[in-house]
Amino acid sequence: MEITDSQREIMVHTAERAAYGRFCGDSDDMKVLVRLGFMHPIGKNSFCPDEYFCLTRKGREAMQEATP
Repeated sequence: MEITDSQREIMVHTAERAAYGRFCGDSDDMKVLVRLGFMHPIGKNSFCPDEYFCLTRKGREAMQEATP
């Protein structure tokens, strides 16, 4: 399956800019990435109401394939 630019940006942000490699926030794009096995939910922190996600090995491979 081909990922969208928005989904790729979520993965790039997580890998390169997010603190501790954790992306905070849920969206339709995130749900797709989790369903594909590219992102994995890792729970919540007390100071943020949204769930955190991390990139999986499969997600890193997909991100690299989709990055020009």
